[in-house]
Amino acid sequence: MRSSPSISIVERVAAETDRSPLELPPLNETVDVDALDRLLEGGADRPWPTVVFRYVDRRIRATVDGEITISRPDEDEISVVDEWTHVSVAAEPDDRSLGVRLVSALADRSGRDRSRVRTAVAEVVDPDALARLSRRRENGISRPGATVLFSVLGCDVVVDAGGTISVGSTLGRLKRTGGNVLIAGGVPDDLVDVASGNLLGDPGRDRRHLVALLDRDRSVVSARLGPARAGSTQIVDYAMSARSIAPTGASADGGRVVDEPTDLDELEAAIDARIRAFGTGGCLSAPGDLRLCVDSLRPVLDERGTDGAAEFLEPICEAVRDVSGLGHYVLPVDRENDAVRALESLFDATVELRVGDCGPQQRWHLHESGYATDWIGLGRPGRR
Repeated sequence: MRSSPSISIVERVAAETDRSPLELPPLNETVDVDALDRLLEGGADRPWPTVVFRYVDRRIRATVDGEITISRPDEDEISVVDEWTHVSVAAEPDDRSLGVRLVSALADRSGRDRSRVRTAVAEVVDPDALARLSRRRENGISRPGATVLFSVLGCDVVVDAGGTISVGSTLGRLKRTGGNVLIAGGVPDDLVDVASGNLLGDPGRDRRHLVALLDRDRSVVSARLGPARAGSTQIVDYAMSARSIAPTGASADGGRVVDEPTDLDELEAAIDARIRAFGTGGCLSAPGDLRLCVDSLRPVLDERGTDGAAEFLEPICEAVRDVSGLGHYVLPVDRENDAVRALESLFDATVELRVGDCGPQQRWHLHESGYATDWIGLGRPGRR
């Protein structure tokens, strides 16, 4: 039988500190252990919440899938944790309960009605356990408490030990810290160009761009990035036999062709190597600085099928995450297509494209939380 999360944490800390569990102070002095167990026994089908706290001079990070990470803390306090620096404090009256303040803050940020928010929160985290986790002990003595992180309705939420609620955009976190995005939709190429251009980033920031072309012409680089940014873009051009190949080097359409692989193994190796070269070359100063575009995945699927495509994509996606880049991969078929369904678990999100009654539209599917946005217009925003 699997031990409760609280017992597992104590046992792990005891092993880490070379002590018996009986020699450690009661975990209940730090957090309410019943509430901790309620929060972390959500099951494998729920990715949230994550609970972070200090215990016996160790930093504990525990997740619902049973993963427990123990480290020595570098800071005296834990508030906004790790990469979740994109959240901001939600100003809510302190005289209301944590549950009420949480629903109010999320309703304001998400634009959803409070009833919908209340239901969505209950599906992700136990509100009562969340409120009890850092509450004073029955004898009136305060607890150091814990910070709780979770995502719901497209929002990232941080609740610290003092009950302060901070909220930020899950999509904003992805764009800021990096990840991998699938673009899917049976739409005209010019709409794919818009969606891809948006993910390649704000013209006002100095980013590094790597574009792998499998079945698109090199002219799309300039179309998506503009002449100025296209000139510094590295291009990996998969040399399809049906296409005429210009000499390696500067492209008349903008960008610098750095590799012309002739088979998919060479292509995967070239993309991986170029990504990792950016990471070791000292030119990436912040997460999201590297932007990768792979357009499109049709040749990979045609030659290798979905299993082979997954094997092709896995090392590339891993390389992108290793350098905290943001990669996107075009598959110009409807999201209901079997190929999309087979591959999209490899990605952090899917951007679904369509031409609706009101024109070109996009909808984001955030796989970590299972949240899908409403359909919104597809255009080039001023900042990304």
